[in-house]
Amino acid sequence: MATYSIVEYFDDHDGYKCGYCKGENSAFSQGMWAHSLNVEDYQALIDRGWRRSGKYCYKPTMHKTCCPQYAIRCNVQKFRLSKSKKKVAKRMQRFLLNGERKGDVSNSTTSKDDLDVNFSRAKEECIQCQEVDSNNANIETIITTPDVTHTECTADEPTTSKCEKQEASDTNTSGKKLKTKSTKEPEKGAGADPSKPKCKKAKLLRLERKMAKLQDRGENPELLVQKTQEAKSLDDFLPHLHSIPNAKHKLEIRLVSTAKDNEEFHQTRQESLKLYQKYQMAVHGDTLNDCSDQQWTRFLVDTPLNRDPKGPGQGYGSFHNQYWLDDNLLAVGVVDVLPSCVSSVYVYYDPDYAFLSLGVYTALSEIALTRKYHKRFSGLLHYYMGFYVHSCPKMRYKGAYDPSDLLCPETYTWVPLPVCASTLSQTSYARLNVLNGGSPDAVDKEGQISNLNAVRCLYRRGITDYVAYKLHKYMISQNSRFLARTTTEEDEKVLEYSSFVGKTCAQRMLLYRSASDE
Repeated sequence: MATYSIVEYFDDHDGYKCGYCKGENSAFSQGMWAHSLNVEDYQALIDRGWRRSGKYCYKPTMHKTCCPQYAIRCNVQKFRLSKSKKKVAKRMQRFLLNGERKGDVSNSTTSKDDLDVNFSRAKEECIQCQEVDSNNANIETIITTPDVTHTECTADEPTTSKCEKQEASDTNTSGKKLKTKSTKEPEKGAGADPSKPKCKKAKLLRLERKMAKLQDRGENPELLVQKTQEAKSLDDFLPHLHSIPNAKHKLEIRLVSTAKDNEEFHQTRQESLKLYQKYQMAVHGDTLNDCSDQQWTRFLVDTPLNRDPKGPGQGYGSFHNQYWLDDNLLAVGVVDVLPSCVSSVYVYYDPDYAFLSLGVYTALSEIALTRKYHKRFSGLLHYYMGFYVHSCPKMRYKGAYDPSDLLCPETYTWVPLPVCASTLSQTSYARLNVLNGGSPDAVDKEGQISNLNAVRCLYRRGITDYVAYKLHKYMISQNSRFLARTTTEEDEKVLEYSSFVGKTCAQRMLLYRSASDE
């Protein structure tokens, strides 16, 4: 049986308090209630700047609102891990493997082998010197291997004592004086001590030793350099650590549909609600009444999306991506799986584990999920992160997922974020397509519909076009003057609706028309 998208458009143009700059009545948006939405229609809507909160869909009035909100997406195939993102992934790895917490050494478990490795590295990275004990005539020497020409040195090491002590009493058994380098202390501020070897990073020293071993075995050491220079992918940093038997903690990720008939979701409903309340009260300062069961359900459980089994995995639709740590719910990422993207709706987590940077980790996990789906569905290529608000510094973090694009609010084309950043720093609203070489005369190809007869409506439980709906309304009306005036107003409202949702959606979705005023 065919399913339809059914929406009810609101033409409220009043301002309201902005959640970013806190300005009174300075934020403006369009809104509509989605009774149901096919995933193709919602994909088209978010590609025109719409987002959903539960079943309510909204689109910022970009040229009018105080803090313009640009739709942002990341190409998952070209996604590059930044240094900070790698740190988050590695922190999770260490925590799962040995329980190590950031900045908490007492909770980490280090084996004897690890200590031996650390000790040997410390020996290799210390300054090379000779030490003579004149009392027992023992000479302790640390000798470097012939292939290592430079060693690490510590900047704060004293330049006297050991070497000077040796020079005063370093006559060996054969009567020859041991050769030592000059111990003259350099003047402060004159730079590195020229009498000491240049420092090298431990990573480079290890690489040189590995290359020397390969060369000794007759292998090509250049292959090691090439392998080292290859950038690791996201999949290398997000292994399935929960399957490692010796790991201290087990992490399991479950993608659970929020459909009403899904028993798995209802079994975890109370745990998910309690986690949401704990997060909202600790992170956002909400009261228990602010994050009630009803509010959570309307915001993060209810969805207008009609499930489509033709998609990847469990199909297209709305899901809770649940992260279970040792059988306890750690975090929940609310996502929509659509034909061209995985769209992030919201995330909440246990604030007791904030040291794991779970907001970042769940985003990386959702990018990995999108990459997995892309292997089977080539059109599913992007990860949508909601809105990017350049005028609000706290909301710029989304731009750190590279490469990211912003949606032009006039042509509805995607423009690379780096191209837009400097302009948005000067003005909060901008036509973005021209920043990427686009024409200033370019228009919205899906813009306002020219023939209102093409707009489909749901009227009196039947599907009809807008003109037929008006004709029926006119025939049963008792006041022709009133009807003529209201019809003109309604025409303007429907034209506005079609311009915001685009021609394709206006001709495909059903616009609800009420019969209550007849």
